[in-house]
Amino acid sequence: MNVGIVGTGPMGLALAHGLRSADLGVQLCSAGSRRGAARDQRELFELVDWASAIILAVPFPIALAMASGPLGKRGEGRTLVDVTNPTMTQVTNPAMTRAASPPPDRSGGERIAEAAPGWRVAKAFNTVSAAVVEQGPRSQGPPVSLPVASDHSLALRDVFVLAEALGFEPLDAGGIDSSRHLESLAVLLRQISARQHRSGRVSIHIDLDHDKRGAYQR
Repeated sequence: MNVGIVGTGPMGLALAHGLRSADLGVQLCSAGSRRGAARDQRELFELVDWASAIILAVPFPIALAMASGPLGKRGEGRTLVDVTNPTMTQVTNPAMTRAASPPPDRSGGERIAEAAPGWRVAKAFNTVSAAVVEQGPRSQGPPVSLPVASDHSLALRDVFVLAEALGFEPLDAGGIDSSRHLESLAVLLRQISARQHRSGRVSIHIDLDHDKRGAYQR
């Protein structure tokens, strides 16, 4: 699998390092720079055309703008992984999400899926921090559970492959409408991390029988 990661922040870099260590093809590009919009868009499209799956590791407003723009029209049935947490973006930079915040009854994952109907959109990796990805999900105790929400079985398959390559234990969390629960879970884990002074090193392990993990089995 060739994986394109949009976003060169801590999460994008951590995912890229982990997937490369698992011998997957990975390319990175930033969400934008000072070099000019035309060159940024050309690099983005080259990445999208090369990859079999794209991970949006950028703040929610940027991810939504990309999904609503030309990127959203280039899916051709491939997998698009939404890693965003809109509420966290609001907390860290309220002005940034004034126009892009999801309504109370809609999650960020649902809005991105609606904006990019040509893609098989999955919500995943938003419940773990870059620190958890970097330290290795199995480095301390039981494997870290990674809930995945999608309406598409092929997207689940792709994300399960990525998650397992990184050492996570992926779980089918239901359709893309379950994104709202995953985004709420991410907020809760961040709050626990802050209260316990864990610097983002908080994760969950859901104890299930191995043969009941979800719809996709390798």
